[in-house]
Amino acid sequence: MDLPVQVWVQAIANGLALGWLYVLMALGLTLILSIMGILQLAHGEVYMIGAYVTYYCCVSFGINLYASMFISMAIMAGFGLFMERFLFRPVRAEILPPIVISLGLTLILMSSAVVGFGLYERSIPRLAQGSFVFLDSAVPKDRIIAVGFAVGLLLLVYLFLKRSKYGQAMVASAQSREGAILRGISPNTMSSMAMAIGCALAAAGGTLAGSILMLTPSMGTLPLVKGLVIIVLGGMGSLLGAAVGGIFLGLVDGIIPVAFSPGLTSVAPLVVVILILLARPQGLFGHE
Repeated sequence: MDLPVQVWVQAIANGLALGWLYVLMALGLTLILSIMGILQLAHGEVYMIGAYVTYYCCVSFGINLYASMFISMAIMAGFGLFMERFLFRPVRAEILPPIVISLGLTLILMSSAVVGFGLYERSIPRLAQGSFVFLDSAVPKDRIIAVGFAVGLLLLVYLFLKRSKYGQAMVASAQSREGAILRGISPNTMSSMAMAIGCALAAAGGTLAGSILMLTPSMGTLPLVKGLVIIVLGGMGSLLGAAVGGIFLGLVDGIIPVAFSPGLTSVAPLVVVILILLARPQGLFGHE
């Protein structure tokens, strides 16, 4: 299809911004799944509530957007600690109860959001006003800043896991829970840290998404699905896999509706994921 260069630039910029938002969701999910061994299906609602916390900090209390985002990350990290301690820790050794709890939590949080926030759309103030000109096309500054924040958070998580004592303990716990316990690493502490970090990342992703797009009580559903696909595509526990998978899905969502048909956006990545898993069941960067 013969489209102007400006259209391609806009599609790629939107795709990269979406992709890195998906990466933040996938990072939190893979940390929780690797450390706790549970699939936190309410993670999309954490993403959504984090965005609303930022919105009310900005609009109701007049707090700077960036300060509001860090406040939201701290609040949702605390909420993560609460969920881990009182909801998931008692049933962590089971298979079905954590799934049932997370599904119930999804319904409770979404219903509470509908009652408390309403169904109409809201918007967080823009991360930045104006655009950069690239190849005669205007690229919004907020997309670039969103990508920069997401990349920065990914690097912080990587450095934490590779360089800090607690991060290395989390990696050891993910690789062998029993071996980590024998080395004196507390599984409860690791689970609390994983849940707190995962929820903080989801809040950051929700804030960035709310600034670029709109806020609704159902805004976390699609990123949750994308995050789960990214985990499978990239490989469980792989930060590189999460980054590559997120960028791939984001570019698909940004480019395919422009180049082909919006209907293919939901089908194309699933077809690719199925083909990859048939050839490599552990994902692109997973271990044998």
